[in-house]
Amino acid sequence: MSVKNFIVAATLGAALALPAVSHAQETAKEIRLMTWGGSWLDIFRPVAEKFEKETGIKIEFVVQSGAGDGLNRITAQKANPQVDVWTSIASTVQVATKAGLLETLDEAQLPNMKSVPAELKGPTSSAIWLSPRGIFFRKDLVPFELKTWEDVWDPRLKGKVGVSFTLDRGNFLVLAALLNGGSEKNIDPGFEQMAKLKDNLHAVYKSDPESIKLLETGEISVAAWGILPNVYRHLGPDSKYQFIMPAPRFLADIPVSIVKGRSDAQRAAAIKFVDYMLSPESQTTMASIAGTIPANPKAEVPEKLKSIIPPLPVADVYQMDWSVVNENYSKWEERWMREVQVRR
Repeated sequence: MSVKNFIVAATLGAALALPAVSHAQETAKEIRLMTWGGSWLDIFRPVAEKFEKETGIKIEFVVQSGAGDGLNRITAQKANPQVDVWTSIASTVQVATKAGLLETLDEAQLPNMKSVPAELKGPTSSAIWLSPRGIFFRKDLVPFELKTWEDVWDPRLKGKVGVSFTLDRGNFLVLAALLNGGSEKNIDPGFEQMAKLKDNLHAVYKSDPESIKLLETGEISVAAWGILPNVYRHLGPDSKYQFIMPAPRFLADIPVSIVKGRSDAQRAAAIKFVDYMLSPESQTTMASIAGTIPANPKAEVPEKLKSIIPPLPVADVYQMDWSVVNENYSKWEERWMREVQVRR
């Protein structure tokens, strides 16, 4: 099975090409990487520190609460961008590309990007890893071992479940629709399924750190939409936490992009850093910390990861139509606030 069968493909628009970077071109001594906070910074920090040691270019982190927050920032800063490199998700890259916020990546300037499968890159982005999604729960706080998505609706989990709408732009709602005969193209069954979760639903979290805090404090026992890199460090033979990845499976490719509008020196440094992130060594470093599948097939897959997720290549992965999601997301969000968040 090819990598195409287990990634979430992004449909990206065209943008202007990056100008060529000559050896004589000035390179900035500091660039800004916008990414998620919490454990995500631990993923990037070793790579950033090694990059600085080897090139003299310092990486300053800018924290976004989610990909949507990051998109809002670079949109607001379009006339005067304050970020050089941005990690996000497929849907926000699609929106940002159409809005002309991102540079087109030239593989002639990014030799490591040539190794990334074509399905994992577009005109303005390249995946840096594949990120498993699933259910994360406290074994010591649930009365049974969860094995399927449907288990989240089990009456024994009354008042124990947390969900998210904003993480991955409504993916959990789409999942609920799939369980009830719908999809992103027919979302009504998703809201019907969410209504059935009312008794179990205790919290709606908006960010990665918030979901982990709710679990750590025991306020919830189940994070029904769990992002493996957020919880990977908690897992192990003696851990009270468990992660499962039921079918239909969601496996998000996490793209990196260069924000348009920065100086030539900033752009040159950003190109160097993106290529560095895509090197096999950096890919293995990040995957080992995060619990992700490297986008560059020349990198090694961590052994710990192999014991947590289904065998590679991952089967039964749902292919999201992000065009449909982006077109309807605002309407879904308004309806979610009325029918799910307010009534829980």
